[in-house]
Amino acid sequence: MDEKKEFTFEIEESFGDNIVEEGGNTSTNMRKISWNGKPHKIDIRKYFYKNGQEFMTKKGVSLSESGANEVASILVEKGYGDTVRLIKALRSRENFSEAMLSGEGLEQDVPYFSPENLLKPAGEAGSDVGK
Repeated sequence: MDEKKEFTFEIEESFGDNIVEEGGNTSTNMRKISWNGKPHKIDIRKYFYKNGQEFMTKKGVSLSESGANEVASILVEKGYGDTVRLIKALRSRENFSEAMLSGEGLEQDVPYFSPENLLKPAGEAGSDVGK
């Protein structure tokens, strides 16, 4: 007898239900899902809706943390993403100022000045005034 293996999944609600595309009675969503109790992964798949219910399609793409980071970097490098929206999202990260001040990956002729340090009086530790 050929028994189908039961699978379970858990959607991480804090990641949100990010609709990437939608049309008609379908949508492509990006969610963070744990399959069969394994660590959560980014999951991109099509869903369809019938009689007010949502149905998950069988095929989708699951990405590990490092895979998702690589996809995001490639898309940005290839010119995808609204620049203003990307900058706003990056500025909200805790390590944004630290990353900008480190200069890693930045051209040397384009300095970054921390707004917090620009407001400090000249000569005070960490001040960017006069640099």
